[in-house]
Amino acid sequence: MATVRLVPKGKTQSILFLDGETAGPVKNSDMAFLSVTDGADINEEKTEEILLNCILPAGKRKALDLLGVADRTEKELSDRLAEAGYGEAVIVHIMDYVKQFPYLNDSRYAYNYLYSFGGKKSLREIRQKLVEKGITDELYEDALARYLEDRKLAAEARGEDYNPDEDPELFAVRKLAYRKVAEGTALTREQREKLSASLLRKGFPYGTVRRVVSEYPKAERSDEGAEDCFD
Repeated sequence: MATVRLVPKGKTQSILFLDGETAGPVKNSDMAFLSVTDGADINEEKTEEILLNCILPAGKRKALDLLGVADRTEKELSDRLAEAGYGEAVIVHIMDYVKQFPYLNDSRYAYNYLYSFGGKKSLREIRQKLVEKGITDELYEDALARYLEDRKLAAEARGEDYNPDEDPELFAVRKLAYRKVAEGTALTREQREKLSASLLRKGFPYGTVRRVVSEYPKAERSDEGAEDCFD
């Protein structure tokens, strides 16, 4: 037997708890049809009926809807299902179901994230974001290796030699620096320090930042430097 607890969620739904453990969202109309009320004790057969006919089908649809809106990692999808009121045991069943389809793939997600942001953010920042999304170090390293190899192959396909200067992180630092100060602008020592600090705050490696900042010509006098725009 399991003791039922129904916590209202909106006008038509409730979150079902069984013996204090979260099961998931249920329609109030379904509970009325099954004669399940708050505080009631239900047997194993009734519990299974609710899980198989009410909670799991809705949870599977919810998961597919979430994946239809945006690509997500396993952790992100699991977190969203938990936010929707599904319990851990139910989420495991939903995730097993979704994994039968090609919609959920953390390796693909990591590669696509690198492809989208490799020339815009530091690899350190990208890695941190992916860790937060549940991507393991092994998956990240594999995705990074494939991403860099694909960049090399793309350059060769265009008849170009793959140049280390085209490293995505160096490209990203230059791109951000040029947005703050136009390429070729003379900078004073103080302005170089400010630009360096601004780029380092974005998580880029010191060596890469130093290389990019050193490419700017030096201002001979303090009044020749660019206007400050290094936020």
